[in-house]
Amino acid sequence: MTIGEKIKSLRVKMGLTQSKLCASTITRNMLSEIECDKATPSIATLKYIASQLNVSPAYLISDDEDLLFFEKKNVIEKAINYYREKRYKDCIEVIGEISSRDDEMNYLLAECHFALGKSAVLSGALITAKEHLSRAQKYSSKTAYNTAEIENLILMYSALAENIQSPLLEFDIKKFEEGLDPNFEFELYRYIISDYEYKYKNPVLKKHVEAKIRIKNRQYREALVLLDEIINEKNPSTYNSYVMFGVYTDMEYCSKQLANFEAAYKYASKRLSMLEGFKA
Repeated sequence: MTIGEKIKSLRVKMGLTQSKLCASTITRNMLSEIECDKATPSIATLKYIASQLNVSPAYLISDDEDLLFFEKKNVIEKAINYYREKRYKDCIEVIGEISSRDDEMNYLLAECHFALGKSAVLSGALITAKEHLSRAQKYSSKTAYNTAEIENLILMYSALAENIQSPLLEFDIKKFEEGLDPNFEFELYRYIISDYEYKYKNPVLKKHVEAKIRIKNRQYREALVLLDEIINEKNPSTYNSYVMFGVYTDMEYCSKQLANFEAAYKYASKRLSMLEGFKA
């Protein structure tokens, strides 16, 4: 397709008249000449027309006729590199420059939004988490690629985002278990359903479960020692808002059972502070 043919095709597709596209920047006669390939647009005119048609000037003067192919060719490698580097926001932004999506791009968007949603859940930014998980679900449904793993995990993280105090009230466990991969996110799931028999490898989950067992046996002082260790050892790489909320809840409970109401108040305040932060 020629420059003129591309401009006319995009203009018609967008439902724009020549007058609407021209506005007060170029004359209708000039546009008509360009669309009929009787005139070559200046660089300034080309940039203006491209901006009005939501494409790059490079596409209009390239030999590529398929807009999606042209746009994807220019950004897909960058998007994939961002994804590999876990620069998910950058990956989403780059793909956002493309006017339409194919299966590969929808898959990347699903993966990126899920990763951001999961991270937001673990950090306690639940409103942000819901937005990303919802978008991950949307893009997952638009790709022919296999996204069963992502969709399954969206169930768990969406339940946490919806009700981090009691996620099981929001969690479709039957549906989750039907698609469960025992080698992926299995520990967190076992932790959520309070499986005390499971052999945890994650040191934080393992220690908290051990503390819960002591609470169950009314060994409150021993439980507090373990819970205090979790607090002192927490770091950004292992932080999990759901776990920490449970830790403060258990510390408050143990302190009450030991009649240490000053400590109970302190842990209750930390728990309430987290609840407030969950609104972000």
